[in-house]
Amino acid sequence: MIGAELAKQCRRARGWVTLGVMAAVPALLTAVIGLTRPGIAERVGDWGSVVTATSGFTMPLIALGAMQLFLIPLAVSVFAGEAVAGEAAWGSLRYLLANPVSRSRVLLAKAAIAGGFSAAAVATATLSSLVTGVVAFGWRPLSVLDLQHTTAFSYSVATFDAAGALVRVALSAAMILGAMASTFGLALLLSTLTASPFSAVAGGVGLGLVSRALDNVPGLAALGPWLPMTDAGATLWTGLFSDPAALDGLARLALVQALYTALFLGAAWLRFTRADVLT
Repeated sequence: MIGAELAKQCRRARGWVTLGVMAAVPALLTAVIGLTRPGIAERVGDWGSVVTATSGFTMPLIALGAMQLFLIPLAVSVFAGEAVAGEAAWGSLRYLLANPVSRSRVLLAKAAIAGGFSAAAVATATLSSLVTGVVAFGWRPLSVLDLQHTTAFSYSVATFDAAGALVRVALSAAMILGAMASTFGLALLLSTLTASPFSAVAGGVGLGLVSRALDNVPGLAALGPWLPMTDAGATLWTGLFSDPAALDGLARLALVQALYTALFLGAAWLRFTRADVLT
C-alpha cells in the first residue's frame, strides 16, 4: 500500500514543484547575500548573529530561520493537506476505498508518504542552503556572536569546527521538522474533512499564524507555553549554536507537539474510518 501511494505521489507535479521551491529559495538567498551584503552581520533567532562571508554554515541558519515562518509550514501543509482531499477533488477516493484494504491502512499509507515528503522538504531546504553556502563562502568553522552576553567591553562568540557545525545544522533541521508535527496533523485532519486541498493547506498554515498571534497577546501569557507554535518554540533550535547549547524548552516543545499531533491524527483516523465517502 505504501509503495503504491509513493508511486502515485511521485507522478504528481505538485510535490516536485514544492520541493523545487524549497531548494530554490535558499539558493536565491545565498546569491542575493553573496552579491549584496556578504560582510554584514545577520540575526539568527533572538540572540545570535553571524557574518555570512565567514563560513558556508551561516547560510543554513539564515535560510532555515527565514523559511520556518511560512515556507516550511506551507510545504508540510501541502503534502498533508493533499493526502486525502486530493483524491476527493479528483473523484478517485471512493474507487480507492473500494479496494479490499482497510481504511486505516489507506490512511496510514497516505500519512506515511506525506510525512516522508514533508521531511524531504525540510531536508531539501537544509541541503540547498548548506551546499550553496559552502560554495559561496567556504567549508570553514562557524562563529556565532552571542548578543545576549555581549557587552560594550567584551564579545561572546561561540565557535564550532566544520564537523560540529554540520552536526548542529542536521539537529536544527530535525528540531524544525518536529515543530511542524502539529501543522502536519491539522492539515491531514482537514484533508479528511474537505474535498478542497487548498482549504486543508490553508488551515495547516493558519494554525501557526493564529498560534503565533495569540502568543503575542499580553493577556494570554499563561496560554503561550501550551500553544502549538510560539515565537520561543520557533527559535528554540537556534540555541544549538550557543556554547553551551541552550535548549531549556525542548522537553515542553516535544510534549506540546506530541499532544496536538496525537489529537489531530486521532481525529483524522476517526473521521476517515467512519465517514461516508461520496466522491
